[in-house]
Amino acid sequence: MYIIYYLLPLCASFILKPKIINTKIYSNNPTLWNVLSNNFKDTARNWFIKRAENKGIDWNNIKFKYEKDNSTLIEIYNNINNNSILYPEYYTRPFHGYDEGNLNWMAAYEGEAATLSMAVNYWKNVDPIITEKWLRYNVSYNIQNYIKKNQIDYPKSILDVGCSIGISTEYLYYTFPECKNINGIDLSPYFISIATYRANKYSYPINYYHKKAEEPYFKKKFDLIVCNFLLHEVPKEDTENILKSLYKILNNNGIIAVVDLDPKNIKDNLIVNNFRKWAFEVTEPHIYEYYNSNMTLLMESSGLKNVNKISNDPINSIWIGYK
Repeated sequence: MYIIYYLLPLCASFILKPKIINTKIYSNNPTLWNVLSNNFKDTARNWFIKRAENKGIDWNNIKFKYEKDNSTLIEIYNNINNNSILYPEYYTRPFHGYDEGNLNWMAAYEGEAATLSMAVNYWKNVDPIITEKWLRYNVSYNIQNYIKKNQIDYPKSILDVGCSIGISTEYLYYTFPECKNINGIDLSPYFISIATYRANKYSYPINYYHKKAEEPYFKKKFDLIVCNFLLHEVPKEDTENILKSLYKILNNNGIIAVVDLDPKNIKDNLIVNNFRKWAFEVTEPHIYEYYNSNMTLLMESSGLKNVNKISNDPINSIWIGYK
């Protein structure tokens, strides 16, 4: 009986078209989700790459500009890698189409291309690179409006949590130029290596650290903490722990802003066609738990006040609250 139970998804992979497979029934069962992901992750990943290339994103050349500097990146990696980190279980599972999740060089090499392709098809006939820039600038615009509305001081220290290869952190640097203390953390030492590489290459005064969001361990506190597209990738319990940990390193009157998928938009918006929705879900093991979460309540439970939810673009929202 158990053999049949686990073989059913495999049989479906040969019989059913991907777009009609219901990933929801596997979302709360890691073993079943892994079976489904193992069979379809390459199909999903290749579809995302082809879609990006069709929109003018030169995926392979963007990846190659990091690959060719591998020796420099390895040297940075050896300097920044925190060997004492114990990775949570959710971070060691396959996701984003990679068997090792974000714990590998390929995910890091492809980080810029993946970031640029994130906003493909948000608006028809608009260059995705322009759309992605607009998305990032609008995040800062919404934070700045919240600061003015609530008469909060301009941030003198910023922490970008889940900063990936540093693109989101760089936009915070562009849009908060008066802030001289900008930092980024990520759980992937490979991502942090490329973020540091970019900061060195382009002379960005940004500090990057290989740290867990659940245990950031900073002696200093921050005026603004931003979580960029992180929390849809973690289980609800870990989201609660992350928000509570970040609250502890937030200054009084400091702000936490969560930028992420709006559960309603990602499920219902017509620009997310069936195949794209399927391809996304088969590479995100915790997405159905995220669909059912209430970010406003989660942030309020961490201690934040006056939590506002603001639509940032057709798919994503930003939740902002202060201490």
